[in-house]
Amino acid sequence: MHMLSHTAPAEALVCDQCGATFSSEEALEAHRQTHTGTDMAVFCLLCAKRFQTQKALQQHMEVHAGMHSYICSHCERSFPSHTTLKRHLRSHAAGDHPFECEFCGSCFRDDGTLRGHKRIHTGEKPYECNSCGKRFSLKHQLETHYRVHTGEKPFECKLCHQRSRDYSAMIKHLRTHNGASPYQCTICQDFCPSLAGMQKHMKGHKPEDVPPDWRIEKTYLYICYV
Repeated sequence: MHMLSHTAPAEALVCDQCGATFSSEEALEAHRQTHTGTDMAVFCLLCAKRFQTQKALQQHMEVHAGMHSYICSHCERSFPSHTTLKRHLRSHAAGDHPFECEFCGSCFRDDGTLRGHKRIHTGEKPYECNSCGKRFSLKHQLETHYRVHTGEKPFECKLCHQRSRDYSAMIKHLRTHNGASPYQCTICQDFCPSLAGMQKHMKGHKPEDVPPDWRIEKTYLYICYV
């Protein structure tokens, strides 16, 4: 058995679209794919739940195998992997994200957001496109999909003015500009992968170095017209 005590969490990476929090940029990027409407490619042969990646499926299979060897030192709940335990530990110090997903341990601000997130795990898709019949788990996935039919591209790159249909596509595009991240400090030109990271970064600058008219929105390397 493994025991993992809670330590102060690192600066959380927050999804700009739904508020879910993650401990690494890799986990956040994997989560962002759920907002694009892309179908989950792999599924469990035992319970038919679908997953975005083979790694996520393998972690899920440990649940069926009974491999719950990681124990929370706060509530003694058991988990199949070190990663899922670490996610769960955030719920004990979640602050304004007290609602925890029972499948993956992600934490959310409210119960409604959590219910929508759970559909990623259950495969439920209650939202249907009136134009082509494609179904989606979340309402904003359907709204983003509609842009395929309307041609709308509300995200604009500030560096070259290329337009994109959704946030994830814009983030991928920004990386073509020498690996640019979506947020850039207007004082030292450093990039940050998340808004929370940029807010933390700005605390490192002296108050006298920050222009009086400075706003966090000025660090965005994209414009959203919706």
